[in-house]
Amino acid sequence: MNVAGFVGLVLAHFIVGLTAAQSGCSHVVTRRDIMTLSPQEWDQMAGVLQRMQNDGWFGYFADIHNREFNNIHGNDNFFPWHRRFLRDFEEVGQRYDPDFAVPFWDELRDSRNPAGSPVLTDRRVGGNGFGGCVRDGLQQGWTMSFPGPHCLVRGYDRGGQMQSWYSPEFVFSMMQRYNDMHGFRENIEFTLHGSVHLGVGGDMATLYSSNDFIFFLHHANLDRLWDQWQSWGHQWTMDGRNHAGNSIGLNSGLPHYGDAVGSTMQLGVNRMCFRYAGTGSRRKSGNSLALVSTPPPGRGATSAEADLEKLPLPVLQKWFPALVNSARGNAPAGAAAGTNTTRSTSGSSGRLVGHFLVYPAPLTDAWVGMHRFDRNKVAKTMEEAREFVDVLNRAGYRSPY
Repeated sequence: MNVAGFVGLVLAHFIVGLTAAQSGCSHVVTRRDIMTLSPQEWDQMAGVLQRMQNDGWFGYFADIHNREFNNIHGNDNFFPWHRRFLRDFEEVGQRYDPDFAVPFWDELRDSRNPAGSPVLTDRRVGGNGFGGCVRDGLQQGWTMSFPGPHCLVRGYDRGGQMQSWYSPEFVFSMMQRYNDMHGFRENIEFTLHGSVHLGVGGDMATLYSSNDFIFFLHHANLDRLWDQWQSWGHQWTMDGRNHAGNSIGLNSGLPHYGDAVGSTMQLGVNRMCFRYAGTGSRRKSGNSLALVSTPPPGRGATSAEADLEKLPLPVLQKWFPALVNSARGNAPAGAAAGTNTTRSTSGSSGRLVGHFLVYPAPLTDAWVGMHRFDRNKVAKTMEEAREFVDVLNRAGYRSPY
């Protein structure tokens, strides 16, 4: 497409977007787990993404993310800005297919062995580039335009493998322990957000990480977790500061877009014309591990939650405060909640099943510097994550993931 044509397309996009913002949602799409898409649905989505690439949109969004990087990371614009950014990308996709919806990758389900995820195969987004061009999948053979012509690069952080990411249980714990946006955002950004970017590597570990479609899968999942956290009594929770140290509120303007932060806080209204599959009526039913991450086939989230509730009371009080009351309510008659220190999923033979938790990948020094994070805070969060693993393993917990 020539320059004039692309400029015209961008202008039309903003006009359509302005109309959508003023009129509200006439059509709400559902963002689904990428692994639930049929081959035909994935082929249709891949076709839209190819057309967006051909028309220069991946370069357009990579440029925005690159320019705004310091405004949207390491501060509390992180969640609302990325929600607005993904919706912008989604609205462009809907110019090619009105039902286009960005899928999410349930990365927590694959956190133990990320490189073995079916998402990272030729049938979906492709896998490792070993520090060079991706060799299969959606973006094989693509020439990315930003910051200059190059193939899409990936390079897993352990060569042919990736370090483990943060477990569903740890993220579930964080979502219960932090009731303010600043604390919730900071801990997600220091953990799951960074580990996925660093694990995939290549373009994903740069300021223009949105060149890789994995970026959108990843941030859709982070947004899904934020939406779930919001439903646990934090729908309008917005506090903290922006990159300049100024307080952020619902009326604050988002970098680049100028929209009020408050316009992003609720799905299905304003421009946020999407929802997430797998929530439904359960969304407001309380804290649930199954709503954080779907267990692998054959492993039940219900039993995992029951095992968490049986952890020693001091462990629950520190790491899973929202489960304390349900644990007491489910304790057998005459037994105190959390008094048994061996709490694990068992098979019919009584043999322990499931897995020990493993230490997650820490952030690299270069990543911490690139984001201008407080190194002491990052170190404290990493120490906390390792303590969590040690405590649950000693208590006999076994994860179904």
